[in-house]
Formats: sequence, structure tokens, C-alpha cells
Amino acid sequence: MARKIRIAAAQMGATHLKDDRKETLDRMLALLDDAASQGAEVVLFPELAFTTFFPRHLINDPDELSSFFEHGGVTESPSAKPLFDKAREVKVDISVGFAEATDAGERFNSCVYYHAKTGSILSKYRKVHLPGDFEPFTDPEATNQLEKRYFKPGNLGFESFRVPELALSSEPIFGMMICNDRRWPEAWRCLGLQGVEMVLCGYNTAGFAPHLWGSDAKQDPQQAEEDAVFHHKLVMQSNSYMNATFSVCAARCGMDDGKYSLIGGSCIVDPEGRIVAEAKTKEDEVVVADCDLEICRAGKTRTFDFGRHRRTEHYSRITDQTGVTEPSPLGTSANGGPPPANGISNGTTNIIPSSSSYPTIRPSSSPSKPIRILLINPNATRTMTANCLAMLQPTLPPDVEVTGLTAPSSAPTAIEGHFDAVMSAAASMRAVQPLQARESYDAMLVACYSDHALIRMLREEFPCPVIGIMEASLFAARTLGARFGIVATSRRSRVMHRDAVRHYGMEGFCAGIESCDLGVLDLERKREEALGIMKDVAKRLVEQGAEVLTLGCAGMSDMKIAVEEAVGGDAMVVDGVLAGVQHLSGLVRMGLKTAKGGMYASSAAGRKRRGQEYV
Repeated sequence: MARKIRIAAAQMGATHLKDDRKETLDRMLALLDDAASQGAEVVLFPELAFTTFFPRHLINDPDELSSFFEHGGVTESPSAKPLFDKAREVKVDISVGFAEATDAGERFNSCVYYHAKTGSILSKYRKVHLPGDFEPFTDPEATNQLEKRYFKPGNLGFESFRVPELALSSEPIFGMMICNDRRWPEAWRCLGLQGVEMVLCGYNTAGFAPHLWGSDAKQDPQQAEEDAVFHHKLVMQSNSYMNATFSVCAARCGMDDGKYSLIGGSCIVDPEGRIVAEAKTKEDEVVVADCDLEICRAGKTRTFDFGRHRRTEHYSRITDQTGVTEPSPLGTSANGGPPPANGISNGTTNIIPSSSSYPTIRPSSSPSKPIRILLINPNATRTMTANCLAMLQPTLPPDVEVTGLTAPSSAPTAIEGHFDAVMSAAASMRAVQPLQARESYDAMLVACYSDHALIRMLREEFPCPVIGIMEASLFAARTLGARFGIVATSRRSRVMHRDAVRHYGMEGFCAGIESCDLGVLDLERKREEALGIMKDVAKRLVEQGAEVLTLGCAGMSDMKIAVEEAVGGDAMVVDGVLAGVQHLSGLVRMGLKTAKGGMYASSAAGRKRRGQEYV
């Protein structure tokens, strides 16, 4: 027996930054009337439908930013309520995207499904996969995507729901996602595993944004937009097929402010992946199709019968891992030695940081609740983060996993003075705040060999233990020998290290600090020359009475072995990254946290009182 639903996508054309919100709402009401006149039972509106796509703009004025959000419940918001009233009047269900501000002060990119006959919200979804960056691009001509700045990642998961009084009152199963979620098959599969029959997805997708895509800025804008439409339809069609579900997607499209191109392509797709109806313009337009949900049954009971065909024992990597883990190079095992006879490595795996995720290293057999440490490289050079993670692999305890965070591109690529340090601390903190709110790491290690400002900032804001690699290396050095020496990079760092040693109260145990007269980035660019200089400096420090040497830069981590060889058995060599992870994991095992009764009490409440929630 047919179980038909007439569904509509309410595509919306250009909406400019200064457009009056009432005018935008009037357009939405007209689209709803149009869909109702065509017999639609459900109408889907785009992502952030009530405003322009404001996350493309850097908005520092809190009042201006607040004006884009719905406060106190979207169905009662003055700028949105008339849409829900109209839906109830015409007895048409709607799904609509909006910027949500909660009573608790959190902000999400959200959508709701409103059931017109009962006047109630059946389901709410908050966007999980936030694209883009926290900081804008330095190029003024770039198209920015600052959702990570303005929204928290969604916390409601991918939950399907039943809708009453549709499809012969069979209570069909619906699910929702927003824009970038459609590119992630995990989102679709979560809904598919709940038997979803109709997926609703509103979106705002750039037609030309090479900075966002990491592609050639000289590409043809028209071809770029055609590619974006192709990729949009590809994910809607392929995932509808692979989950045996209908899907409908509604675009906010056109040329916003005469500058920002957004693709159209609103369409309705059947469970075989075929487009059954699609928009013909990039203007306000209603796309309507009759969808017989009964035809989902074939895919759900044969090709994609999950109960019979899925093999979850092989899928653990999907939930255990975020960044990319590449196989070890041919001819080596994961820990750098010769491959085992059977070709299977029992060690940890190499981690190659991904530009879109945070690389994490884990032991090959992790306990159910490992100690999770966030290693923060406060400069923007990703290879330094990768070297730190690689150095850790052979010594990583079986109950510890370390995630590497490289500071965003707004941070300096190297920290060679106080100005660099302050700028890197600010950029890093802005990246850490939302990440820690989401992940709740057990401890944090700042991978900059200095008394870095970020260390105290983190101790103030978070209860978990925090240490920098310099302080950690000096604790270890003081334990292992009566006198230590520091292999510094530049002449200025030599002076800064001496000040830091005095601050840590260890000046009486310092045999010397010697400079390699190198820039931080020279450690990569002039590697062989740098190694030779470091060896000579290490020998001089031993001659001055150093019994333990510390490496005065995170960029030196992978050079530890060479320095050890240079000094032979005359001195121990301590790497601050290794020392920091061991130190922090020990504190976490003892159940210790940062004391909040004095210097490290959070200053967040004071900033809030002053109205300066600028982080």
C-alpha cells in the first residue's frame, strides 16, 4: 500500500547583510503559502533561514551579533513566530533552520521540526559538523566561514523521530541535518540505523571559496560553482541510496551583497538516489514532489539490510579515531624498527596530522578510559606538532593518549620573542576554549620551551593540570642530576630562558645556557647544519659541568638521539615533550587538579561582569 507524502523544499534567494528581517520573513511566508497551495504537507526551509549567512562576517559588536540569533525559543521569537503561526493556520508542517541562543548563554546552528496540527516542536537538531575556522583569513578578498567562532558543535546527536498524521497515519520516520553534515556519511548512517525514511537538510553553500576549499584561487568561478553543485548532489544522492531513504534539501542561494555566491540545487531525492524534483533558479522557489515511503522498503530489506549485512567488529576505527593514521612506510614497523616477520606491527601507529582535525596518538590496545592529554603547539607550524607526536610514540604509556593541537593560522609560525608569545597565546586560547568544552581533556601540555603566557591562561580557565615543556624538562633534569644545561636556539631565547629558570627557582642548579644562534624554523630548514651546531653546544655545556641537558625548543624533539650520541654517557638528555606527558599523566593518576583558591582562580566571571566575553 502506498504511503505518500507531498513534500516541498522552500528555496530562498539572496539575503543581504542589511536586509530588514521582516522583509525576509515575508518572503518565507509567501513561500509557505505557495507550498500550501500546491498541497504540500511538509515544507523545508534553509539553514539560518531568517537572516543572511552571517558567519561569513567577523562581527565583534556583541549587540550586532546577538541580533542574528533567536532568543527564548524560536516559535515565540518576534522575528520567527509569524512563520509558525502561518504553518498552524494552513496546517502544513515545517522544518526551519535558525541561529539559536539558549538561556544558558550557548549558541548553536539549529533547526526544528514543527508539527502544525498540534502546534508543537517534534524534534530539534543542532549542527554537529561545523566547517571553517575560528579566525578569519588575512586575505580581505577571501570568503570566510566562522561557524566555529559563533556556534558550539551540536550536542543533540543524530536522532530520528516519528511524525503523526502523515502517510496514512503510519508515523513515518524523519531525521534532520544541516548543510556540512550532509558531507559526512556517519551522520546519514546514524539516521539510517534508526530506519529513517525522510532526511531534511537545509544549507548555505559557497559557490566560489578557494580559501575555504584549499584550492587554486585562480580557478574559474563558474566552474567552481558547477563543481560545488555536483558535490552537493553527489552526497545527497549517494547517501540517500546507501541508507534507502528519501531526502529533501533546501538552499539559501544567489549572490549575497553582490559579492558572496551561494549555490542553488534544492532537490528531492528518492531511495535509489534519483533526483525526482529540483529547483530551476537561484531565486525564491518552491520544489514539490510526491514521495511514496513504501519504496524505501526494498533497499532496507535487501541491499542495505543492516541487521544481516553490517559487520561492526571491523568498524571501530570510525569512532576511535578522528585524524588520519597512515600505514607505516614500507620496510619499517610503526615504531621505526624493522617490520615483524608476520608483517603485523604491535606498536603504536604513525600519525600524520590532518588539516581538518586534531591528530591523536594512542597505544595499540587502549583501556576503556584512557588519560587524555592535549598537546598544544602555540605556533602555526604543523610539522612541529607532528614531530612532537612522533617523538612520544615509543614511550607512550598504555593508558595515555595524546592529541596534538596546532595553533590556527593567525598565530605566528615561530615564537622568538615576547610579541610572538602573546599573539600565539591569544590565538591558541581561542582554539582551545571550544575544544576543551567539547572534549574535556584530562591534562594539557604547552609545547613551547619558555615560560609561555598560555600556561597561566590555561591554569586559570581549566581545572585540569597544565605544564609547559620547559618547566617539565627542568623538573626531570633537577631529579636526574645536580646541574643542568639548556641548549637554546637564539641569543634572545638564551636570555629569556635564564629569566624563566630564575622564576622557577632553579638558578642555583643551572650550569649554563648556550645559544645555537638559530631561528626556530632553521631547525627544519637547515636541519643538518642545526644538528652539528646543537652537538657542539651540548659538548660545551657538559664541559661547564652540566650533568643533564634539556632541549630548548619543541622543534628539537626529534634531535634528541643525535645530541645523546654527541655527549655519549657524560650527560643525560631530557626532551620536554616526553617529560611533560609523563609528568602530567602521573598527576592525573593521583587525581590531582589545578588549585583554584588563589593565583589560578578563573577570571572568566570578572570578564562576564564587565561585558568582555571576547575569547
